[in-house]
Amino acid sequence: MFEELLEIYKTKAEEIEKNRKEAQAMLLLVSAIEKISLELDSKQSDVELLGRLIDQVDRLSKEVSDLKSQLRTRQGRPAPIQETSSGEGKALDNHARSLIDIMEERPSRYTTSELVDMLGLNKTTVISVMKRAHELDPKHVKMTQGKRRKLYLSYVSEGEVQTTEEASPGSGESDRVKLELMAMT
Repeated sequence: MFEELLEIYKTKAEEIEKNRKEAQAMLLLVSAIEKISLELDSKQSDVELLGRLIDQVDRLSKEVSDLKSQLRTRQGRPAPIQETSSGEGKALDNHARSLIDIMEERPSRYTTSELVDMLGLNKTTVISVMKRAHELDPKHVKMTQGKRRKLYLSYVSEGEVQTTEEASPGSGESDRVKLELMAMT
């Protein structure tokens, strides 16, 4: 009988030891999963941080290019003494030529407000400069009107000029935009 009790005791002890090892393994597994989860969370926050940094770099690069354009525009302006002696028409022509040069470097479609920021002039003056740039170089500088009387100015390169001339010989839209511009200023 004593041997039977000893045998029962040994089996119970083995079961308890087996259960204890299983519980310990489960605890290790849970702690490993928690550690992996924390690492993934930190990597996710790192990815989000990198995304924000990339967005910030993009925004700063756009600001730098806008500042460069403003600087080129301001450097292209004549001195104030020359402006007073040569009159307002010459200043408008100089602003228009500077605008054409900027648009030639960075061809795009510009709104009036973008040009106000770029040139550092008020909106009425910018509209006059847009109109004058279109008059100085109608072949390359195209003026269009969008919704709600929003004006757009774009630069068309030499190759695009030839394809657009072949496609549409009429200029009724351009005349309408000119008339509306004259009404605005």
